[in-house]
Amino acid sequence: MTVVSLVKGEAVAEAVREAVDMIGGIKKVVKRGDKVFIKPNLVVPLPKESGTVTDPEVVRAVIKLVKEADASQIMVGDAPVFIYKSRKAFEVTGTKKVVEEEGADAVYLDEEEYVEVKFPKAKLMSTVKLPKKLLDCDKFITVPKLKTHTMCRVSLSIKNQIGLLSPEEKQIYHRTDIHQKVVDVTLAAKPDLAIVDGMVALEGQGPTYGNSVKMGVIIAGEDLVSVDAVASSIMGFDPQEIPHIRLASLQGLGEMNLNRIEVKGASISEVRRYFKRPSADVMGVYPNVEVYVGCVCYEGCLAWTRVELDRLGKHGLIEKVGKINLIIGRDVKLPKEMEGRTYVIGDCAEKYKDRGVFIPGCPAFGILGSIQSPR
Repeated sequence: MTVVSLVKGEAVAEAVREAVDMIGGIKKVVKRGDKVFIKPNLVVPLPKESGTVTDPEVVRAVIKLVKEADASQIMVGDAPVFIYKSRKAFEVTGTKKVVEEEGADAVYLDEEEYVEVKFPKAKLMSTVKLPKKLLDCDKFITVPKLKTHTMCRVSLSIKNQIGLLSPEEKQIYHRTDIHQKVVDVTLAAKPDLAIVDGMVALEGQGPTYGNSVKMGVIIAGEDLVSVDAVASSIMGFDPQEIPHIRLASLQGLGEMNLNRIEVKGASISEVRRYFKRPSADVMGVYPNVEVYVGCVCYEGCLAWTRVELDRLGKHGLIEKVGKINLIIGRDVKLPKEMEGRTYVIGDCAEKYKDRGVFIPGCPAFGILGSIQSPR
């Protein structure tokens, strides 16, 4: 039976230590002389209070534990979503300061050398480019955030893997196939230890536009599928609801059945909170946004369009854009006349590009930041 620890507490360092000790201690994973790669979730340059990024104090606590195991080198690496730069994410989140204070090495993945790795077991990405510094390490520790995600339902240990990819590879297979994509990356580079930061979590429109929730929990385990199953349950999800957790379990990466997972420390029911769920729906969300949808990927153009609408809503800009129309997908039923500005989103809708501003792509990443107030 796989073991996952669940610790509730306000003191970050103590909670991280207790969680790791409950599963056998850091020296069970990290040996003297090991090179260790630690990957937080720094998806955007926001402060820890946002609930969006891994708390740098959790990263500090993990670094301190790894030091106690006499690791020869400790690297902390990540890259944010491709519209941002790693250095800014490290700076704004406070991670750079912590890494420097603890004598570890900051690894800005968007500036690093990548090596192509062949992995025949993968179903989608049989070759994947991974950071050379990660591949050269002896141990890999993932430190994700406890949060919801518009495209993947939740963002935990498995979803955190996408941050390892180059900016170019992050942008491919980011549709409904994203669920298998993150599993393939995990097959190629499986973490040895997962420590989930649930001190301040995120519910609703994650990964960036949700609402922060004070939880005060740390979850840890060597089986990242089990860790994600427990973490999902804490947020009120059945692990079976999460496609990438199902796929990871079916493909031999770990155990997702809660009846076969021993939870040490607090019980799931003690700390469970039913999080507000994320949604990629775009129809009827804002009264000034008229949406015409055909056959479309929920996790693709629909979700990326919702992210853009969430951006506008979060920053109080949605009413300022005025009346707009969105055309998304194939075989869309359209009226002859539409009032307001029109955006045609994604390759599937290309045949309608003469009706407005065409934003190509599969998915249409260019929608991010494209909807502006009329001049």
